[in-house]
Amino acid sequence: MAIFVFKLQSLLDLRLREEQSAQREMALLMREKAEIDERLRRHQRAIEDGKQSLREDLVGMVDVRRLRLQTHAAFGVMRDAQGAAIALAGLARKIENARILHQAARAKRRAVEMLKEKRHTEWLREQDRREVALLDELAIAASHGQKEWMP
Repeated sequence: MAIFVFKLQSLLDLRLREEQSAQREMALLMREKAEIDERLRRHQRAIEDGKQSLREDLVGMVDVRRLRLQTHAAFGVMRDAQGAAIALAGLARKIENARILHQAARAKRRAVEMLKEKRHTEWLREQDRREVALLDELAIAASHGQKEWMP
């Protein structure tokens, strides 16, 4: 039996590798985004804890030195949170670009796959046509053979 050979298989393999590479890049960026999101949540919790501690320290006897230290610490946490937010904004652009590249690579791969499917369907039709032609030939040959043997 004949075997279907797609002449552009190397191109399809290349397109698949490009798509997988784009997908890996996007996954790395998404992991980085998740890490920054977690950092922002930790900073937010630290800010909330600092506010609560500051409120508690304002009751009763006030230790000015302790308040100053807490304020400096709070500013440091807010500065870190702002840095993380800026990094997240820059990462959002990178993620969008990676998503566009991934979609383009996917579309290119899919186009070659569709061509392969079309060529395979055509090949199957041609195989069916050849088989029918061969069976017709055999039937004709068999009928001629029977007529020659008839008395």
